[in-house]
Amino acid sequence: MFIPEAKNYLGKDCAVTFSDRHGKVHTQTLHIHDVSFVPMYGACLVGDIDDIWLDRVTKITAVV
Repeated sequence: MFIPEAKNYLGKDCAVTFSDRHGKVHTQTLHIHDVSFVPMYGACLVGDIDDIWLDRVTKITAVV
């Protein structure tokens, strides 16, 4: 996922599917506050529960 795509979900509650560093797939529901870029690490979603690196995100779905 790229930053412009992720910015479409700012301020929304979303179900984010991502893989962890061991390759296991997780789905977590969080409120997305920001999308930021951290030098040497890349882009990440900043949520109310956790920060998730965009290169590990496989799917985002807005929760109604």
